[in-house]
Amino acid sequence: MIHLRGCSGKLRIGDLEPGLGKTGLRKTLPPGGLDIKLFLGTLGYIEYPEVRLLMSRSSQTAFLVFLALLWSFFSIVTVPAFAEGERYDRLEVIVPVQSEEDPEKDVLSDLKADVIVSAFTRANRSLDSSTASNYASHVLEASGAFGVHPFMIASIIIRESTVRQNARSRYAYGLMQINWKAHRKGLTKAFSTIRTLDDLLQPRNNIFAGTYIFSWYLRSSDGDMDKALSKYLGRNGRKYISRVMSDYRDMIKQLEKRKDRFGSETVR
Repeated sequence: MIHLRGCSGKLRIGDLEPGLGKTGLRKTLPPGGLDIKLFLGTLGYIEYPEVRLLMSRSSQTAFLVFLALLWSFFSIVTVPAFAEGERYDRLEVIVPVQSEEDPEKDVLSDLKADVIVSAFTRANRSLDSSTASNYASHVLEASGAFGVHPFMIASIIIRESTVRQNARSRYAYGLMQINWKAHRKGLTKAFSTIRTLDDLLQPRNNIFAGTYIFSWYLRSSDGDMDKALSKYLGRNGRKYISRVMSDYRDMIKQLEKRKDRFGSETVR
């Protein structure tokens, strides 16, 4: 129960859901009740779906001030889990839509995709260009959703699975070799499309899941790629890190060459 001056009522708190939407307090005041959603920026919101309070206008104002203070508190102290095996909150993936009015960005995306396809087919000679192109498309989409460089995602895929969809080790599965036992609970909450191991093996699901996990490792490492890669690997593997970074730098160089060949200095 929450007791405020002049009113009382039962407060039901919904699940904490990370989201990428706007921050702030959203309220509606239907007759006889008060429905409130409190947004927590990138960490999500707390929802009060059925708050039924008998209160005056002034008491309603006081209650809203209380919720605003509560939002400030949660925005400071709430930290998402990132360590292997810990709980991930459900993530509503928002895929950015490319503007048709910016053809240079479309050209750059095409050049990046071309670099990734070339790298994938070199790493796996049995991979046809059409399948490699589909993988590259998923990589670019995941990059936009989670803020990880597409060439880093592609480099991890090359070193983890040699770009093989059904690659399996003792505990890890798929293109990005995800530890299903450690991450199953978090990933099934994070993605509505991932419920079983077979779901995880689907290329788009696997790439999104792996990028999602790596993005938290990268954030917890303050952007340090080497540390994030060590966390993804599960140990401090210098040879692994060196090879991933080498592939990453090589793709950067290949992109620059393609830019020069394309003849546009404005493509960035």
